[in-house]
Amino acid sequence: MQITILTAGSRGDVEPLLGLAGALRELGHNPTVVGSPDFAELAASYGTEFEPFGPPLPSYADNPELVDLVESGNMLRFMAYAARSRKRILPQIIGDIWRAARHSEAVLYKGPTALYGYNVAEKLGVPCADLQFFPVTPTREFPTFLLGDGSTRGALLDRAGWWSTDQMIWRSMQRPGVNRQRREILGLPPLRTNARVLQDRQGMPLYYAYSPLVLPRPADWHPRIQVTGYLPTHAPVGWEPPADLARFLDAGEPPVSFGLGSVPVANPSRLVDAYLEALERTGRRGLLIGGWANLGRDRDLPDHVLQIDSAPYDWLFPRLAAAVHHGGAGTTAASLRAGIPTVITPVAADQHAWGRRVADLGVGPEPIRIKKVDADRLTAAIARATTDEALRERSADLGARLRQEDGIGRAAELFTEYLRTAPARMAR
Repeated sequence: MQITILTAGSRGDVEPLLGLAGALRELGHNPTVVGSPDFAELAASYGTEFEPFGPPLPSYADNPELVDLVESGNMLRFMAYAARSRKRILPQIIGDIWRAARHSEAVLYKGPTALYGYNVAEKLGVPCADLQFFPVTPTREFPTFLLGDGSTRGALLDRAGWWSTDQMIWRSMQRPGVNRQRREILGLPPLRTNARVLQDRQGMPLYYAYSPLVLPRPADWHPRIQVTGYLPTHAPVGWEPPADLARFLDAGEPPVSFGLGSVPVANPSRLVDAYLEALERTGRRGLLIGGWANLGRDRDLPDHVLQIDSAPYDWLFPRLAAAVHHGGAGTTAASLRAGIPTVITPVAADQHAWGRRVADLGVGPEPIRIKKVDADRLTAAIARATTDEALRERSADLGARLRQEDGIGRAAELFTEYLRTAPARMAR
């Protein structure tokens, strides 16, 4: 089948789906990933068909207001900002998506903004499914991942938190855009209720691409919802580490990395100073991963610290003593699968909750909110991550069990089985 996989966001939102596309291709399908034009070259390295939609991702360096908003951790304010920003480019988005997906025989989409794929599937009368990297389905078993750190505040407040984020996602991020797409591009009547409610009624699959070993599936979720396991990424075919990185890793004991992935921060120099001081105090070697925050890119660093822009995590993380990072779903998956202690310095959104899960599982110290990161806290966290043998053993054990899972294969098989049994047209 011609399958369109639609996703919106940064590399962490796109790359796992390139691996899933490969698994679907091995099952005989013809998948195309549709995402930001920034990732066409990455898709080519996976041998995956790719179609762009929307403009290139904006530069955070040119938008200090957005950087401050992200760093504030106020997810509701960030959603409102994102909704306003998306409105300006919405005509291009909805036009590009229809152009890229109009020949689909099935649609798999990820993330709240990618609900546009649900509309396309309805227009074409083809099966579709949803995939997410963190929980967005209300449950009584844990609080919403978009407010707080995932610690319960009591049944009443937890329910209120789920309701507020559910409504915010639907009313601000989904309903205006998807109904404009339905009206202007697809000629469909508007959606008048939360799409999640419709999907429950239709029994449309929802795949959560994280491990049940890290966050078990709640018993009160609809049967359509499955937890598949992580979708690990891999180094591109033929990739070799830069010579300076290979030399550095071979020159001494495994380093402790520090990076924030695609997350920007207002004052990266402050974080680099704290990290360098913590390495000095603990006597550890370090690896600075620049990412979108440009960590350490223009700094003179001591000999025991190397700065790189990026490297494939599946190759890099097993060679580390510990990883300090922002707690994005994909980066957390990579460090846990590597079996190394994880120190999470969350900035926003689900990162706080993953930090809490890592600490509760005993495979990392308590998370340190990005605004509270300083040399004292990082020193204590790195010292524990590199010397607490019980923590290191738990990390190694969890990593070994996670590597036994096949989240990509599981998701591909579940979706293929659904396609065999799905009705010819979506239920309305």
